[in-house]
Amino acid sequence: MAKKILVTAFEPFGGRTENPTLRVLETLRAPRGARLFKARLPVKGKAAGKKIESLLSRLEPDLLLSLGLAAGEAAIRVERFGLNIADYGIKDNAGWNPQGEKLDPAGPAAYAVTVDPSKLAAACRRAGAPAYVSNHAGGYVCNTLMYRAMRAIDKTGLRTRYAFIHIPVSTEMALKEQPGRNISPSLSLALMAAAVQSAIKEAAK
Repeated sequence: MAKKILVTAFEPFGGRTENPTLRVLETLRAPRGARLFKARLPVKGKAAGKKIESLLSRLEPDLLLSLGLAAGEAAIRVERFGLNIADYGIKDNAGWNPQGEKLDPAGPAAYAVTVDPSKLAAACRRAGAPAYVSNHAGGYVCNTLMYRAMRAIDKTGLRTRYAFIHIPVSTEMALKEQPGRNISPSLSLALMAAAVQSAIKEAAK
C-alpha cells in the first residue's frame, strides 16, 4: 500500500498579501511509492488546530509535514520541538492574541518531532539551500499547529510521523517590498521548493 503524505501550508498573514509556503506547496510531487495530499491552513490558532485534527482523523497519513513562514530568516529552519504555549506577538487572522496561555492544560510541556530534523536540514542543503535545525518554532500560530498536531497524534494513537519546516520570505516577495525599507532576507521560490521536495523524499524513507 502506498504511503500517505500530508503537507500543509499557511494563508497570508501579518499584512502580507501572499505566503511563500503556498507557492512551494503547489510545486510538490509525491515521492515514488507515496500518495501526496495538500492542505491550506488558516493563520488562526484555534481554527488551524481544529483543521489539522480533522485532517489527521480523515486521512491517517504516514507522514505529516507542515510548512511555515519565518520572515526575517535567511535560511530554512527545521524545527525540533512544539511547545505547550500560545504567546502571540501579533494578532492572528481571527484577532486572537494570547499572552502566555497553555494550548492544552492537560498536555505535556512539549512534543519532539518524530522525523529527525538534522536529516531534513541536510536534505535541504543537498538541494542547495542553507538550512539548520531550530529548537522551537516560537510562540505564534506555527507553534500552535505543531503542538496541536502532535497532541492529536499522541491522543489518538496514530502512527503518523511529524516534521515542521520554516522557510524565509521568497526573493519574489522581497522584490515587491518598497525601496528604502529594510528588505527581508530571502531565498528564491525555486530553491525553497527544491529543498522542501528533497526533505520530503528524505522523510518518506
